[in-house]
Amino acid sequence: MKAFLEGYARLLAAIGRVELGVARLCLGAIVLCIFAQVVSRYGFNRPLVWVEEFATYCFIWGTFVGASLGLKQGLHIKVETFLGRLAPGARQVILCLTQLAIGVFCLLLIVNGVKAMLLFEWGQRTIALPIELPRYLFFSGPLILASASMLVTVVHDLLSTATGRPPRPGRDAPVAA
Repeated sequence: MKAFLEGYARLLAAIGRVELGVARLCLGAIVLCIFAQVVSRYGFNRPLVWVEEFATYCFIWGTFVGASLGLKQGLHIKVETFLGRLAPGARQVILCLTQLAIGVFCLLLIVNGVKAMLLFEWGQRTIALPIELPRYLFFSGPLILASASMLVTVVHDLLSTATGRPPRPGRDAPVAA
């Protein structure tokens, strides 16, 4: 099990590097496009009509990918006062239940994201971008992808916690008793 979890952690680290690259790319694209919009609007009095839509899509992708990356790195807000007062066995049970609840929530997001994509977004196209693209690439797509990535992360964390393994590198250590 140890070798499996180590390989799983390496896979999560590789996914995290890709997510970090995507998040950086999204942030850079937002900054460059908004700068180009300012120059175009005030310098040439010719606004770019597609910039706001593109920046919104980049923001959506960056937000969801960033949430997934934050889960991988243990950066989400947590209040551990209660856990710190529990015996190690009880703490392990509570952590497993918490990770299980997060996993179920991610699974629900995936299922409902696919439903929303098929019911509402499948036939819609972008409005102002220079090329016409399906809108699910920018709404349901990032939700489903980020939720799936978070679910993969939570499964690893659940297995690690259940077997008493230490957290992945880059994650917070468990609370000391």
